[in-house]
Amino acid sequence: MIDTHSDSSIELLSGLTPLWWQGTIVFFLVGDVVTTLSGYHLHTVVETSPLVAWLINTYGLSLLVPLKIAVVAGFYGLYRIVPHPHSIGVPLALCMLGFVVTVWNGAVIVAALL
Repeated sequence: MIDTHSDSSIELLSGLTPLWWQGTIVFFLVGDVVTTLSGYHLHTVVETSPLVAWLINTYGLSLLVPLKIAVVAGFYGLYRIVPHPHSIGVPLALCMLGFVVTVWNGAVIVAALL
C-alpha cells in the first residue's frame, strides 16, 4: 500500500489558512477591484461576466467594493460552517480565483495599452 502522507498535506494547508485569507483580501478584493476600475477607465476594456456587467451598468462602479466584501463575507460564513478539513478549500479557492482574475485583468489592461 502506498502512503500518500495525506494527513501531513492537510496539516500543511490548514496551517496556511491565514495566508489563504490574506491572499483573498489582496487578490480577490484589492487586486480585482483595482484592475477592474483601471480597465474601465481605459474605455476600451469591458466586463465579460454578464452578471457583473449588468450590475455595474445598472448601479455603477461604486457597487463593486460592497459587492466584493459581501461575497467574501458570505464565503467566510461558509468557511465557518463547513467542517474541517474541507473548510480549507474556501479561502484557498478564493485566493486562487482572485490571483487568476487579477493576472487576467492585468494582461487585458496591458494588451489594451499596446
